[in-house]
Amino acid sequence: MWERGMASIVAPKGSIARAARVLDVLSLAPDGADLTEIVARSNFTKTTTFRVLASLRDVNYVYQDPASRVYRLGSKLAELARNAERIDVGALAERGMKRLAEMSEDTVFLSVPEGASAICVSRTVGAFPIRTLTLDKGDRRPLGVGAGSLALFCSLPEEQRTAMCRVNQNWLADYGVTEDDLAIAYNFFQSNGYALNKGGVVSGMSAIAVPVVTAGGRLVAALAIGAINERMEQARIDDILLPGLRREARRLADRLTAFEKEQSS
Repeated sequence: MWERGMASIVAPKGSIARAARVLDVLSLAPDGADLTEIVARSNFTKTTTFRVLASLRDVNYVYQDPASRVYRLGSKLAELARNAERIDVGALAERGMKRLAEMSEDTVFLSVPEGASAICVSRTVGAFPIRTLTLDKGDRRPLGVGAGSLALFCSLPEEQRTAMCRVNQNWLADYGVTEDDLAIAYNFFQSNGYALNKGGVVSGMSAIAVPVVTAGGRLVAALAIGAINERMEQARIDDILLPGLRREARRLADRLTAFEKEQSS
């Protein structure tokens, strides 16, 4: 039985993309799926689907029940998931984000860089009745749009910032963001040590963010707090929100640094 539907879209090209589609299909089938079901859900031909499944079986990502002939996700994927959990930034940041949400009563976001994008990997909502839900887990934005994404952008070397502006030119324009806007935001970040988004994405909503950087200099993530404009007065930012963000960013950076040292030893 399928837990939720999968939209019918054009089948992806490339062996890795096809394998990913089949794994996505099986991830939506907790009781497994037979060849016919996978063909229907993946939009692949029967021959292509069978070939992909055979390759996935060879590396233990998929197995087939010999009695029912149903395919299921294999043990190797579970092993990969366990390994990924050890370096899951969202999992490592969970307690700190909860502390920030309880302290501020506002919404806390965690974003990570991926190429020219920033991806929201976690969100914790505070108790204040007017909630700032401008980002959800899994949402992707061009680097420089939104407080967390802006903190990531401003933490990059000049050469990389220039490249991001070039690559994201049209995407940034969709949000009404120009290179001049990013230059002003970068100067603010350099002077104040945090990124500020004052109603730039959703009118009436603002956010501040700080980067999370390991002792080795690796830019890992950005922590942000978002709230309605009335709760973002400068005194509150300086006295409450920013100290809390910086404290949790340091804690998260320390944990990631310890993990890096463990991996290299």
